[in-house]
Amino acid sequence: MNDADEHDGEREVKDRARRGSRSFAEQKPDPATKLVPVKGSGLSGPFIRRPVMTVLLTLSVIVAGLATYGKLAVNDLPAVDYPVIQVSCSYPGADPTTMANNIATPLEKQFLQIPGLDIITSTSTQSTTQFTLQFVLSKSITDAATDVQAAIQRTTRRFTC
Repeated sequence: MNDADEHDGEREVKDRARRGSRSFAEQKPDPATKLVPVKGSGLSGPFIRRPVMTVLLTLSVIVAGLATYGKLAVNDLPAVDYPVIQVSCSYPGADPTTMANNIATPLEKQFLQIPGLDIITSTSTQSTTQFTLQFVLSKSITDAATDVQAAIQRTTRRFTC
């Protein structure tokens, strides 16, 4: 026999002696003592009393989530409708330069003062000028229309004497 076997045997003897000693016996719970029942109240009660049910329910929720994850709809660019207003002005017989300088520029200056205006584009052609006004998403279309109408009225007062 080698030294390791002898030491293991000595350990077993010491463990048996320790188990029989009084200090080890005092640490053992009395077999007549019952476990205290767990009384969970409210929503947590059934989950505390039934841990197997809790694990199975948790696993079923995880499996259901994994099974439906691939079916989620995700759009890179969602369809969004920005508030857009188009304004047309006509001045019969005016060339595009006159329309741009005398009609489009004063109107653009008034439109730029409207709060929430995001993008403004204008096109001047023979006898007409077209504006496209795009507002931020938070601006309602009725408020935008009211502001545009007020800006047009402020500009037309300058044209009439």
